[in-house]
Amino acid sequence: MEFHTPVLLTETIDLLDVQKNKIYIDGTLGHGGHTLEILKRGGIVYGVDQDPKNLEIATNRIKKAGFEKQFFPIHNNFNQLENIVNKNIKQKIDGLIIDLGLSQNQQTDQDRGFSFNDENSLDMRLDPENQELTAEEIINTYDYDQLFEIFSKYAQEVYSKPITLKIIRERQKKPIKTATRLANIVRDFYKERHIKSKIDPSTKIFLSLRIVVNDEFNNLKNFLVQSLRTVDKNSNVCIISFHSGEDRIVKQFIKEYSDQKVIIENKKPTKTSFQETKKNPLSRSATLRSYKIV
Repeated sequence: MEFHTPVLLTETIDLLDVQKNKIYIDGTLGHGGHTLEILKRGGIVYGVDQDPKNLEIATNRIKKAGFEKQFFPIHNNFNQLENIVNKNIKQKIDGLIIDLGLSQNQQTDQDRGFSFNDENSLDMRLDPENQELTAEEIINTYDYDQLFEIFSKYAQEVYSKPITLKIIRERQKKPIKTATRLANIVRDFYKERHIKSKIDPSTKIFLSLRIVVNDEFNNLKNFLVQSLRTVDKNSNVCIISFHSGEDRIVKQFIKEYSDQKVIIENKKPTKTSFQETKKNPLSRSATLRSYKIV
């Protein structure tokens, strides 16, 4: 299969300053791209992923590469960082990374609801076995005020009010059960108003639903605080975000705890280069921030 391309790989691994036999956690394992590079440099990795399919893909990939003795897969959410460390490692770790983007297969698979072209689902749960709320439930049952808040708060969608009204009108005709239908409803609104967009008009709506379904902002906040108690002194934490809201949370966290002299920001945020964006268009909005525990 075609594996997801890790974003800002060299920059992230260099910031982690990987040392042989030191212990690292990859809190969003995905297809294991970042983890493989840590393993190649002699690190020991506990790979955490909420998506059981990705955990299986990455584990098989790492075994085939011959690094299974250095690698420990864990099915969990990175917001359980402290529990994961206390249960499995029982000591502070030497580095930590999370990449908050979706992997390529999550973005394109049918039956997941993340893809605009998914004609079978409007799910958007990363872990369907352990999560209840779906994007389909939100779209079909939330009232006007709730939908408007989601689209305006998490997506900063300028046309949140009329899009919300259009969605409610359309669901009254027939429940909205697929990602394709939802995407077309938003696209039709843009066409009717003759509004041009550089990206697919439904991108922001989908992103806001994914954030709410998977409680992504709260998970990130919990993770950041727990990093202070689980990462050893003089060790680094790297966060790759793809959304201004996520990046704002990380930026504010770094400022607050840098002022308290608990952490030090390693360097200014890193964006993907023109060359990387050209090779991997999915990386275009990525931002890497990193800090060291002191």
